[in-house]
Amino acid sequence: MLSTRRVLFTLLGFVGLSALFYSPHLLGLRTFPDGDFTHHFLPFSLFQKEALFATQLPLWNPYTYSGHPFLADIQAAVFYPLGNLLILLEAPFRGLSTVAGRRLYFLELEAALHVALAGLFVYLLAHALTRKQMAAIVAGCTFAFSGYLTGYPPQQLAVLRTAIWLPLILWLLYRAFASPKLSRWWVAASGAISVAFLAGHPQTFLHISYVAAAWIALLFWRSIRNGRNKAPSSIRHLLLGLLMLIFITLGLSAAQLLPTLEFMQQSVRADVSYDFVSGGFPLRDTWQMLLPWVLTHFSPLYVGVIGLGLAVCSFGIFERKESGLSIERAEERENSRDALPFLLFFLISTFVALLLSYGENGFLYRLFYLYAPGWKLFRGQERAAFLVAFGLSILAGYGFSLLPTMPLPRRRLLAALFAALMIGAVYAFGLLWQLADQSAIGNGRYLLVALVTLLLLMTLALSLWLPGWSKRRERLLLALLIGNLFWANMGTNIAPFGPGRKTILAPEMEGLQHAVSASADRNDGMAGRVYNEFRIYEDAGMRLQTEDVWGSSPLRLARYAALFDGFPLERMWQLMGVETVLSWRAQLPAPSQLLAEYPQSNDTTYLHRLEEPNPRAWVVHQTRIVDDEEALALLADPAFDIRTTALLHPRVRADEYTTAPGASSVRMERISSNRLQLSVESETGGLLVISENWMPGWRAIYSEGSGFQPELVNITQIGVPIAPGTTEFDLVYRPASVDLGLMISGATLLLLLLGGIGRWGYQKWR
Repeated sequence: MLSTRRVLFTLLGFVGLSALFYSPHLLGLRTFPDGDFTHHFLPFSLFQKEALFATQLPLWNPYTYSGHPFLADIQAAVFYPLGNLLILLEAPFRGLSTVAGRRLYFLELEAALHVALAGLFVYLLAHALTRKQMAAIVAGCTFAFSGYLTGYPPQQLAVLRTAIWLPLILWLLYRAFASPKLSRWWVAASGAISVAFLAGHPQTFLHISYVAAAWIALLFWRSIRNGRNKAPSSIRHLLLGLLMLIFITLGLSAAQLLPTLEFMQQSVRADVSYDFVSGGFPLRDTWQMLLPWVLTHFSPLYVGVIGLGLAVCSFGIFERKESGLSIERAEERENSRDALPFLLFFLISTFVALLLSYGENGFLYRLFYLYAPGWKLFRGQERAAFLVAFGLSILAGYGFSLLPTMPLPRRRLLAALFAALMIGAVYAFGLLWQLADQSAIGNGRYLLVALVTLLLLMTLALSLWLPGWSKRRERLLLALLIGNLFWANMGTNIAPFGPGRKTILAPEMEGLQHAVSASADRNDGMAGRVYNEFRIYEDAGMRLQTEDVWGSSPLRLARYAALFDGFPLERMWQLMGVETVLSWRAQLPAPSQLLAEYPQSNDTTYLHRLEEPNPRAWVVHQTRIVDDEEALALLADPAFDIRTTALLHPRVRADEYTTAPGASSVRMERISSNRLQLSVESETGGLLVISENWMPGWRAIYSEGSGFQPELVNITQIGVPIAPGTTEFDLVYRPASVDLGLMISGATLLLLLLGGIGRWGYQKWR
């Protein structure tokens, strides 16, 4: 049983190692390279921070995709506790740097903290399974500083936030099954699962869910097999605990789950093809389990020579005797018998995850796509490599724990087999790939990789070959493991320049900001939208607070996405109220004024203002009821006048309405991210078309408090009926799914709090 003091000291150790690993970032000397971290998660975090400091829920993001449901987009991680805590901790440092600079630093700090927590959580699980302190530290270091956790996830911060919770979930479930009557373990496991869901990467959470479900099945089988829970009352406690786990998890997750499910039904992921989601590692990337950098900039399958060798040593648990398969451990026979199912669990899960990470390049993913719930929704099957790194880390801990009591002949056999594998891999890659000029690195660097790999291999093989065992040898292997992973992975996320350059605005961004500000002055405060044709990163609108038609979130509204699939560019600009264009085009397909040119290394970026203003809202006097296919064809047709006729869907409205033509004027102002204030003057009334993406959560609210859900018009826009004369109302996005989810999560937290207080009072006064 681990003491709290030992756990805290171990946590400090992992924090220290993580701080050393990310020292260039934490000292403010370097930042992560350009990518999703700085171009997606930083703008999202800035938007989240602004809402948090204003004590508002960030329900709607007006700065991307012509309006986007921010909270419902799970990657925003609005309710993730650790992310929000670090945003709040940033408050005392106002004034020490730019807003973007501070937020970037604290995001990098968050990544480093998550790596440290990953090490601690694996340590807890490995210690429970092996009962060895050094073995648990080896497992924790292998996972925390593996190629996957230090390479891919920091760029995809949501992946890192989600992935680290799997070992803690498995450890808490292990403790819950060991003491099924103690509800605190079931509650803690529910909390860990909920936090993993709130962390914002549903694909990684899907992986966690499958592994956790298999783990529960193993623990349930083990409990019954060992005869400890055969009594009906014990089985009942287990079943009640599992029910508690399910209901508490759903309750705590409801605030995010319900809006996300509503959004998913409207998003592009509601219906995707096999070709879209089936991508994964090429089979050749398996080389990078053995040799880092040789095919890509980072090696997500790499756990180091020492880590992989120790994982191979876990096979030393098997021994063939006359009686068949048995287990030799220094522990008591009852405990040694329990080790094999767990070791087989991680062997199988690692192998299955490796096959899944190949996507369509392997045979297994197609079966999961066809028959396993959830696997049709997500692309990038290489992210299953997270489970490979995790499984190999636990196996490395197992292998390390076996070495002190493993018979010398078996140690030598494993050393010889692993040495033959690695030497053969170094030679074969150099012969088949490096000499054929199919590697990502030059010959000189490959010779360095080969030399370091062989030196580490020789040290490991010699440690296994020599008779006896000692603490000094254990400490040497741990130091080599950490050094190996630092050498291979430390430079992956270091940009060649400092944070100052990363957070300043590029000239074209400043020019765009000024153009939008001038547009707001011309239009009474409501600027026209921006069309950024991939000249600056897609989520720059959140950074600049300019409303863009593009964005980078993989979840976007399916109806809106149809306007970018072979749809005429100038018609999309008219529908979405675009006024400013940042493009590679010197001439646009619509009359425009060139505001500025920004020469680049390969081409030039041009900043244009459209000469014919595209309003953000207008009144039409005719409607037509058509299906989506016909609506897209009409909207794309230049002969169809979107200023006089709006298109309604037959599932939304069964009849058309028409008013007499008449003059009208519209004034619109955004008074918060999810609230528009409108004033309409119309002689004859009609239907007000608002260039904002429709979602079920929008409501038109009049001054007296009455309101209604507006119409869905023109595939993706909002329509509000207008009477003759003056009409004033607010258009507010506040979905019922958010309120219901908050109510369920709040009630769950309250019940848990009352239950905890009641239990504490009962134990104190009984």
